[in-house]
Amino acid sequence: MVTLIGLPDSNLVSAALEHARAGLRQIPDDGWGLQAAGLEWTCRETIAHILDDLGAYAMQLSGIHRQEGWTPLMEFSPAPGRPACMFWPEEEGGTRAVLTCLDAVGGLLVAVIAGAPADRTGWHPYGNPDRSALAAMGIVELVLHTRDILGAHHIDYRAPAQLVAPCLDRIFAHAERSDDPWQDLLAATGRTPESRGRAWRWDSTAKPVP
Repeated sequence: MVTLIGLPDSNLVSAALEHARAGLRQIPDDGWGLQAAGLEWTCRETIAHILDDLGAYAMQLSGIHRQEGWTPLMEFSPAPGRPACMFWPEEEGGTRAVLTCLDAVGGLLVAVIAGAPADRTGWHPYGNPDRSALAAMGIVELVLHTRDILGAHHIDYRAPAQLVAPCLDRIFAHAERSDDPWQDLLAATGRTPESRGRAWRWDSTAKPVP
């Protein structure tokens, strides 16, 4: 049971990773080639996208010198016409390899958020983020795309309110609210019947350091 409250932090990211891993553990080894629910990517491409987000967010705060833009690392495409990525779980390792990669790359974001100075900021086109914004961004990408992967296998996934509500407060402060933070996040990101196709973006602008 997740009981954390307040601004998103490294502990909340760690809790989100464990919750997602528990869901993804249900995917069979040969199930990563299916198309993810609601996406043009396969489940494997979707988990690679999650890893890219978590790793890229970690690199926004890990260096001493502030960067403008994403870290300039080479990306590769696993097949012609498929999305480019930095991280690609070993295919022969099945679900176990995916979970190991998620633990390792997610752990980088946890460690960086825990150790970075409070006034350090990174870069993002939706507002240059601090630690709490990067934590929220990582959690949102993680839980939404975990839902996409599990949906391809007709497995229901729902992130708990204790994970989602702080992220809504931090980067979707102006989104409509109900008594269900998970549904509010789906609506804020165009994933409900009413909001599908609607343009959306979060606000990851850094908060003033007290």
